[in-house]
Amino acid sequence: MSFFSSANRQLKTHPYHIGAAVFFVALGAFFYWPFITAMPSGMHSWAQGDRLALAINFYDYGFDFWHPRTSSLVSIGGITGVEFPIQAYLAALIGGVFGRDAINPAFRLLDIACALVGFFYLFRLVFERTGHFVAALLPACFLLGSPVVGFYSGNYLPDPASLALSFVGYYYWLRFIEHRLFRDMLVALAVLTLAALIKTTTALFLAAVLGLTLVWGFFEPPLMNGRQRRWFVGLAAVSVGLIVGYFLHNQALNTYYQSWQFLAQLMPIKDDDSLHTVTRAVRGWMWREYGTVTQYRMLLASAALLFVFARTNLRRFLPLVLLLLPALAIGYTFFWMMGEQLPIHDYYVIASFVPAALLLLLLALLNLGRFGGWFRWVSSVGLAVLCFVLLRDGYKHLHQRMEDDTYAWLQEGGARLDESGVPKKAMVLILGTEVINTPLVYADRRGRTLSAVPADATPQYLTELMARDSLEYVLMPQDFYTGMVQHHTTLPTAFAPVMQQPFVVLRRLDMRQPW
Repeated sequence: MSFFSSANRQLKTHPYHIGAAVFFVALGAFFYWPFITAMPSGMHSWAQGDRLALAINFYDYGFDFWHPRTSSLVSIGGITGVEFPIQAYLAALIGGVFGRDAINPAFRLLDIACALVGFFYLFRLVFERTGHFVAALLPACFLLGSPVVGFYSGNYLPDPASLALSFVGYYYWLRFIEHRLFRDMLVALAVLTLAALIKTTTALFLAAVLGLTLVWGFFEPPLMNGRQRRWFVGLAAVSVGLIVGYFLHNQALNTYYQSWQFLAQLMPIKDDDSLHTVTRAVRGWMWREYGTVTQYRMLLASAALLFVFARTNLRRFLPLVLLLLPALAIGYTFFWMMGEQLPIHDYYVIASFVPAALLLLLLALLNLGRFGGWFRWVSSVGLAVLCFVLLRDGYKHLHQRMEDDTYAWLQEGGARLDESGVPKKAMVLILGTEVINTPLVYADRRGRTLSAVPADATPQYLTELMARDSLEYVLMPQDFYTGMVQHHTTLPTAFAPVMQQPFVVLRRLDMRQPW
C-alpha cells in the first residue's frame, strides 16, 4: 500500500513518519510481546479459541479455504461458515513454513500488525494535514487506551483488524477527494472491501463511502471523468458482489453442515424488557469495558469542538463530516439490530461504534492541530500527557483482562496428552465446560465439550454420547472427576484411567458404534 503514490515513496526519507512507525512498533512490543505465545485467555477466551481453531484446522486439513472448520464436532466434520478468515488462513500458511507450533504466535502477530498499520495511517491522516506530531499520535493512543480495543487487537478476533484496515481505506479515500488521484480511490475501495469481508459490520461503512463518493461526484463532476466513473461503478459492483457472494457461501455452509458456531443472524432488541436489560448492562458495567472515563471526556470535548469549528469543518474537512453522519446512523442502527448481544459480546462495539468515536476525535485534532505559535507548544505538552494517561490506562486494563485463568487446568494440555500416549488423531470429550472450541484447542485434539454436572454425567450417557462421534477419551478437571466417582460406582466398568495429573483422562472401553 505504501507505494501507490510519490508521496508514499518518499516515506523512508521523512523523519516524522519514521519516528511514528518506530513509536508504534515499540508500543506494540511493549503491550503485546509478553503474551505473544499465550493460548486464548482473558475476556471471551471462548471466541478467541473459535478463531484459533480455524487456523489449526486449516493446517491439519489441507488448507481448504472454502471449507473452514474448527476443532468442535457440533457441526458435520466441524465445517462452518465464518466471516472471511484471512488471518486464520495466513497464520496456517506461516505454520506451514515454520511449523505447526508457529500458528498461535503468528496469528497474534498478524492481528497486532494490522492494528499497527491502522495506527500509522491514522497518524498520517492527521499529521499530513496539520504537521502536529503529537496530535497525530493521539488516535493510536486513544485506541490502545480502550479496554476492549486494546485487548482484542492483540489476539485472534477479526473486529480490530477490520477496523484498522478501514482506517487505511479512509485515508486513501480522503486523499482521493482532496487530490483527485483515481488510484487512491482504487486502493481505498480494495482495502475497505477486504475489511468488510473480514467483518461484515464494516460493509456498512464501505457502503457509506461508496454512497458519499457517488453523491460527491454528482455535485462536483470534476471529481471523476466519464471513464473513471464507469470504472468506479463497475468496481463498486464487484466489491458488493464479493461481499454478498461470500455471505451466501457462508449461509450455504451453515445449512449444509448444520453449523451454528459463528453467529450469522440479527439479534434485535424486540421489546421494552429487552431494551431495559441491554441499557442496564451497558450503564451498569459494560461502559467501563468500552472506554475509560478519560476517553469519554475526550469524546464529549470532541463533540463540543465539532460545533465550535463547524464552519471550518464544513469548509476544510467536509468528507470526514459527511462520513461521521452515516457512522452515527450505523451505530444507532446496530444498537437496535444487534442490541441483545451487547451485554454478552463486548467486542461488538469495535466495528460498529468505535468508527464514529474516532471520526469525532480526528475532526477535533485536525482543527486544534492547525494552530501554531505558543498554542502548538502548549498543545504538544498537553496532548503528550494525554497520550501517556491513555497508554497507562490501556496497559493496566490489558493485564487485568489477561489475568483470567478459566482454562488453567488445561495448560499444556496437548503436551500432557502426548506424553500419556493419547494419539493426535484421537477424538475427545471434555467435561465441565459449555465452550465448544477453546478447551479442544488447549488439548490440541478434536471432539466435543459437555457442560453437565458430575451427577448428570452417568457412564451410560457419556458412552452413548461419545459413540455418536467416535470419541475415545474423556477429559475433565480433577474436582469434576471426584464428583463423578462419588455419584457413579459403575464408572470403572465403562472407562479406564489414562492420566490423573494435572487433569483426569479416561478411555472409553466399549468402542462399538451405536449403529
